[in-house]
Amino acid sequence: MDCQKWEVPTRGPKLVWGNMKQIELARELAREARLPAAVAQDRVDELVHHIVRRLRRGRPVELPGLGKLVVSAGLRKRR
Repeated sequence: MDCQKWEVPTRGPKLVWGNMKQIELARELAREARLPAAVAQDRVDELVHHIVRRLRRGRPVELPGLGKLVVSAGLRKRR
């Protein structure tokens, strides 16, 4: 996969992230956590749903080691 990549500091194995799609993230989660693919996909779906729901409500989402997601005031008014 040709994309920019960055390392995420962890206590365990080093994780390298790039421009991953949800399915790729689920596959990586399944491999690293030794979960069935369907369970990993469900977890990723739940996470994305939770993030989107918080952002739609105007609440920030903090992702440790990655940063903070916020919706700008202009976008919040367009709902």
